[in-house]
Amino acid sequence: MSRREFGQLERLPSGRWRARFTAPDGRRIRAPRTFATRREGAEYLARVRGELLAGNVAAVVPTTTTLEDYARTYLRDAAATLRPRTLDLYRRLLHRWVLPAVGTGAERVQLGPLPLSGLTPPLIRQWHAAALEQAHTGALESAERCRPTPSRAARAWARGAGIAVAPTGRVPGAVLAAWRAAGAPEVPAPSVDASAGRTATAQAYRLLRTMLAQAEADGLIRSNPCRVKGAASVQHPERLPLTPEQVTALAGAIRPTYRAAVLVAAWSGLRPGELFALRRGDVSADGAVLTVRRALVEVPGEPITYGPPKSDAGRRSVTLPASVAAVLAEHLEAYSGAGAEALVFTTRAGGPIGSGERSRVLRPAREVIGRPDMTWHHLRHTGATLAAIAGATQAELQARIGHSSTRAAAIYQHARSERDRWIADQLDQLAAPAPAAPDPEPGSPAPVPLELLRTA
Repeated sequence: MSRREFGQLERLPSGRWRARFTAPDGRRIRAPRTFATRREGAEYLARVRGELLAGNVAAVVPTTTTLEDYARTYLRDAAATLRPRTLDLYRRLLHRWVLPAVGTGAERVQLGPLPLSGLTPPLIRQWHAAALEQAHTGALESAERCRPTPSRAARAWARGAGIAVAPTGRVPGAVLAAWRAAGAPEVPAPSVDASAGRTATAQAYRLLRTMLAQAEADGLIRSNPCRVKGAASVQHPERLPLTPEQVTALAGAIRPTYRAAVLVAAWSGLRPGELFALRRGDVSADGAVLTVRRALVEVPGEPITYGPPKSDAGRRSVTLPASVAAVLAEHLEAYSGAGAEALVFTTRAGGPIGSGERSRVLRPAREVIGRPDMTWHHLRHTGATLAAIAGATQAELQARIGHSSTRAAAIYQHARSERDRWIADQLDQLAAPAPAAPDPEPGSPAPVPLELLRTA
C-alpha cells in the first residue's frame, strides 16, 4: 500500500489500483472503481481532495441517510409552514407511492430503504413508470367496483325512456318491473381514459422532486435525480362552467336546504370550503354582501375545523346579485340558526357540512340537468366565468375570486374574449347591413309591421 498526503493507493493482485480516503465524518471511503494505473488513482484522489476543500462533500462521499429517514425529517420540519390538508396529502403520498414498493410483478420498485446517494435518474424513471402503471390499474379496478346497482340502472333507463321518476329515493316497483321486462339493461361502469392515475403519480413525483431538491441544498446529494420530463404535470379535462339556465335548474333539483348554496356558489365564485364556513355574521343584513374570513379544514379521519382562507387574497368581500341575495335572506330565516356565529349552511345538528355529504347531495341533482361531471368546484368556476362575461377586469376578477396571482384569474378571461367576439359580430351587422328586401310580388301578403311583432 502506498501512503500519500491524502488518501491511500493499493495495488491489487490483478495489477489494478484501489484508492481509499477518509471522509470528514471519519468514515473510510473506497473509490467506486479500480484504476488501471497508479497515476489514474492519484488523479482521482486529487479530485476528491479538491471537492472536499470546496465543501462539496456530497460529490464524493455517498450519504447513508435513506429516503425514508429523510422524508420523516422533511415532514417534521415542514409541518410548521404547511396547511393541515397539504401535510396530510404529503403523508398519504409518501406512504402510498413514494416509500413502499410500487409496480406489478418483477417490475416492482421500492425507493424508501435506499440511501439518498443511491437514487439515480434511471431508477427514478423506473419508479415513475411502475407507479403510473399501478395507479392506472387501480383506476380501472375502482371503476369496475362502481358499476351502478340495479336501482340506479333502472332509474337511468327510465329517464332515458321518458318515464317520470324521482332523482332520489326508492325506485317504484312498476319502474323496476318495466326495466326487467326490457331486458334489465345495465348502465356501463364509469369510463376510464388513458390518463387515469396520472394525477396521483404527478403529485407523488412533485413531492419527491421537492424533497430531493432540499436534500441537494442540504449537501446530502450532488444533484437532484428527478429528471423525468412531463412527470410533474397532468392534463385535466376542461372544467366546463354551467350556463345560468343550468344553475337555475340545478338549484331547483337539489334539496331545498341546498338551493341557496348552489346559487351563491355559482354567482359569487367562492371556494366550497369558504362557502360552507360562512356564518350569519359574515352576511350583510340584506344578504347582498359576503365577507370571507375563514374556510373549512377537512383532514380525513379528523373532525372538521376552521382555518384561514387559502391565501391573504382569500380574505375579501363579495357582492351578490340582488336576486341571489333575496334567496339567501330567505334561507337564513328558514334554515339557519340565530346568532352571528351560526353557520349559514349547516347539518340538521347545526354542524359544518363536509365534502362527502355535499357531494352526495349534489349527485342526483346534477344527473337531472345532464351534467354528471360537475362538482361544487364547477360552481366556483361558473361564478368566475360569469363575472368575466359581465365585464370584470382581470384585477376585479382576481379580487372577487380571491387569487393572489393574476395567472389563475387570467384563465377566466377567455370568457370575456368570447363575449367580445359576439359584440364584434353584432357591430359587423351594423357596419355591413344586409341588402334591402325586394319589393313583394303582386298579390303576396303584406309584411307584418315590426311594432305588432314586438307586442305579440
